[in-house]
Amino acid sequence: MFLIPPTNQNPVTRKGLPIWIFTLIVLIFNACGGQRPNNSKGTSGPQIQTQYHPLNNLRVLDSLPDDSQSLKLISPFKDSLNHQLSESIAFIDSPFYNTYSTGNLGRLAADYMLLAANDFAIKEFGIACHFAISNNGGFRTGLYPGTVTMRHIFEVMPFDNELVLVQLPGRYVDSLFRYIAQLQGTPASGFLLEYSQGQTRFQNQYTSVKINDQQIQNIQDVLNMQCTQPFNSRRDYLIAVNSYMAVGGDGFTMLKHATKTIYTGINLRNILAQQLKTEYNSNRTISPRNTLRIFHEPR
Repeated sequence: MFLIPPTNQNPVTRKGLPIWIFTLIVLIFNACGGQRPNNSKGTSGPQIQTQYHPLNNLRVLDSLPDDSQSLKLISPFKDSLNHQLSESIAFIDSPFYNTYSTGNLGRLAADYMLLAANDFAIKEFGIACHFAISNNGGFRTGLYPGTVTMRHIFEVMPFDNELVLVQLPGRYVDSLFRYIAQLQGTPASGFLLEYSQGQTRFQNQYTSVKINDQQIQNIQDVLNMQCTQPFNSRRDYLIAVNSYMAVGGDGFTMLKHATKTIYTGINLRNILAQQLKTEYNSNRTISPRNTLRIFHEPR
């Protein structure tokens, strides 16, 4: 089943190459393009002799005076960065915890991923994104009551992961839900999953999955989402993930079986910042996301 219209392009596509990646590649090639030591015999081609110049170690101590020329060079960049990091994003009344499997920070971020992915998918392909998931290790700290700045966003998400859309056949979506049950939860938006607990978490089994069947256009749609559509293992689903998970990171190896993998080029950290600002400007508050979306049956 094709959700995304088939093209002659490679299933893995990327919209543009970030300039920092290009710069890094150039630096790596320049670094690797030097002379090779002549430490082998019987090889063909010119033999290049490398000379080594040992240097004495330099001790860097707090007592050393600052170099005025260096400070003058760095100052404009430092001031610009501090200004950007001090930008106010939103004000939150309640904490968002980075708690494994049950933290509301993950649910908040997954909501924003779904919003951004849905907007991208509709514009590019004319179809909606079904749901979004992230990995528990994708967040490094929480958000706490008070003003949220861009500095806090960097602390929460220090990685340059981007939003990725995967079109996944139903049998691998089944594997995905089985894995989420074994994890006892992961940041998610767009579905409700109930599982039964085994003797160990690896024996957990999901017993019910209900997926959102309404179009997501704004933050109010996310907050009032109704997940009533039963999971159908015979169809494909369009899922929003991050670029680390898309290649099988954190055990999400089933995502590598996607029939389409679309790298959007949208940084997840920017999504979190932009959607936080949008929700706050719209509602003058940030909903705490306290309701579990992945939960186990009572024993």
